[in-house]
Amino acid sequence: MVSSLLSVLCVYAQGTWLRAVEVLSVVPDLALVVLVYTSFRNTGPEGQLAGFLSGIAQDALSAAPLGLNALVRTLVGFTYALASGKVFADRILLPVVLAASATLFKALSISVIALLFPVHVVPYDFLSSALWVEIAYNAVAAPFVFLVLGLFGPLLVTPRRAY
Repeated sequence: MVSSLLSVLCVYAQGTWLRAVEVLSVVPDLALVVLVYTSFRNTGPEGQLAGFLSGIAQDALSAAPLGLNALVRTLVGFTYALASGKVFADRILLPVVLAASATLFKALSISVIALLFPVHVVPYDFLSSALWVEIAYNAVAAPFVFLVLGLFGPLLVTPRRAY
């Protein structure tokens, strides 16, 4: 539950404070990085819940159709929860790869949905620099976000039960 609240707070920070560090009208998607951390560290539905709630918050702040970001972020939460406990690497490379791939997954998901609803959803332009700046921004921010979130592990990670 704490991770869901943190994800929602990051959505609001992205829309306000982080506008001061935007590059090409792109700010780091900290809510996505928090979602990836939450999903990857938990095997249960924590990631999906955090994704859904942060997506609804983002939908409320944006001109996107209600539920678009909630769906995409729930899918991200589900996908990265599948990798929980199966991939082990260092503290720098893994967050970079996870954040970059999650950003690309988000862009692909929105583009697929845009094929189904072309009037209402604007797809990502994979040839524009904005997407690649977002991927780079999230990849650079991820190790720092993972480090800070790791300090609050007991609040964000549900202990695994032994059977």
